[in-house]
Amino acid sequence: MASNTHETDAETETDSEVVRVEAAVEQVLNGLQVGLPGATTTCAYCGRQLHDGDCITVYAYRKAGHHHWNCPRVYCRSCRNSDDGVPTPTLGTTEILATAFLGIMQVAAAQTTRLALTDVEVQSYSHPSDGSEG
Repeated sequence: MASNTHETDAETETDSEVVRVEAAVEQVLNGLQVGLPGATTTCAYCGRQLHDGDCITVYAYRKAGHHHWNCPRVYCRSCRNSDDGVPTPTLGTTEILATAFLGIMQVAAAQTTRLALTDVEVQSYSHPSDGSEG
């Protein structure tokens, strides 16, 4: 299995310097927003409403050369078994399946709430060199 660390670029306040940081994928994904703004999202398979505190499985990916992670699919625990692994890895993309809990992140300035990932545990990891071009 490939290493579960990744590098990300973070710009300083002056925007003139780029700092490279290496962090575990779990650390990077904790706090990642899932679904649309609000306090619920839905299972990508069965459509069940998911709320704060629910244990879920997520599929997330990051394209090679980019630092932003995307989380397009969230599954309730009964619809997706994270032990299955990444079904068809994509060449040039880091993909993971992870278990997590949904938490609420409050954005005070905007007076909004959003669901975010907490307690992320990577179950399956696909390195950018794995897979095929599709």
